[in-house]
Amino acid sequence: MKVAVSTQDGITLTPDHFGEGEEFLIFEVRKDGYQLLERRKNTSPEEEKHGSKEKAKGIVSILWDVPVLLGYQFGPNIMRIKNIFLPVVSRERRIEKALKLLLENYDLVDKELSGERGKVIILSDKGGNIIKLKDSKIENMDL
Repeated sequence: MKVAVSTQDGITLTPDHFGEGEEFLIFEVRKDGYQLLERRKNTSPEEEKHGSKEKAKGIVSILWDVPVLLGYQFGPNIMRIKNIFLPVVSRERRIEKALKLLLENYDLVDKELSGERGKVIILSDKGGNIIKLKDSKIENMDL
């Protein structure tokens, strides 16, 4: 599975919302390991208003072919992208450790990836939890 990681420094996950990273590292993740495929610069527009639709559209256009987004936290735009991507929140900040958590929970993530969208997975050293995101005032993306 292809996974996008948001980062400022290439070592840790972006401490702010996923869309605030300077670049996205794209990994191919398999049960037996992972490999860095490419780096993509985050060219999405700066937000004038927190959780702007334009920001979400920018992220979608950059990562359209990567189904899993791995980050430390997601902002309100998670409600717009939840039916397009599978957001995975890592409680580990270092990219290497976050990817290790993903590998430890590979079957869970893979199962959710092939299932119904609208969920987020939270990974910690205690395992993975699935949370169904309920619709709110923020509408989903119409793409």
